[in-house]
Amino acid sequence: MGNEFPGDRPNVLVVAGYDQSAGAGVLSDIKTLEAHGVYGYAVCTGFTFQNERMISRVEWFTQKDIFEQIDLCFGSAVFDWVKIGITPSIGMAGSIIDHIRQHNPDVRIVLDPVIRASSGRDFWEGFGQDGRSGMQEEGRRMQEEGSGTREGGRMQDEWEEVAARCYLLTPNWEEIGWLYPGEDIHEYCAALTRQQSRHIYLKGGHHPGLPGRDYLWSNGEMLVLDPVEGNGTIFAKHGSGCVLSSSLAANLALGCSLPVAAVRAKEYIGQFLTSNKTLLGWHRPLKSLV
Repeated sequence: MGNEFPGDRPNVLVVAGYDQSAGAGVLSDIKTLEAHGVYGYAVCTGFTFQNERMISRVEWFTQKDIFEQIDLCFGSAVFDWVKIGITPSIGMAGSIIDHIRQHNPDVRIVLDPVIRASSGRDFWEGFGQDGRSGMQEEGRRMQEEGSGTREGGRMQDEWEEVAARCYLLTPNWEEIGWLYPGEDIHEYCAALTRQQSRHIYLKGGHHPGLPGRDYLWSNGEMLVLDPVEGNGTIFAKHGSGCVLSSSLAANLALGCSLPVAAVRAKEYIGQFLTSNKTLLGWHRPLKSLV
């Protein structure tokens, strides 16, 4: 069993990629956790050769390398909360969750299914533009036949299996649409959260009509989270989805209920998006809590 280092701060383990600009990935996750008063440990799934505007390539770590990093972290500390970001496939995300549960069967997972970077790079194997188009076409066909898409596609089934092992899922609007093409997103999120006590925080930044409006589903019930007024002018930021998911994990680790964690995370991301005019946001503790 690990020790209590570092003191009275809760620990959160983040498992994600390494982004040189520190706008996304484990560097961004750790900065977010630190701003919340949470101590973060980081496991790298891969090295993204990038800056805040583009990714030139990704070198993924092997499963053995990722597991060794996880083992070393658990050898030093106790983790009740883990946030998972980019992985080369949804299957790898599932394997990582299973390995983490060998150390702590009661760990709660916040999974951010980063299918595609804002710069256009696809992460999940088999989920390139052709894969997305194929799922969308299948969704349209099955909807016309009146059969829905619940049984549609191996990757969707694999996603369902992994999602069932998580406490909180944090997809954005595009990602949930790719996973469930042809479905009513609100109805599907409500139905998913009635099963196996899983929760969904749907990030609305990519919504074509209501950008900035997020939704939290829990036990089939929906909480609407609009941007906090008075924070200032919002500027697009690289890695904002990573930051929001890490803020949720931090607040949950601090003992907040899920609705309170969602409200605080929404306030934190608003502060982050208004921090400056560049693509790289600044991290600091919430003004309302200082």
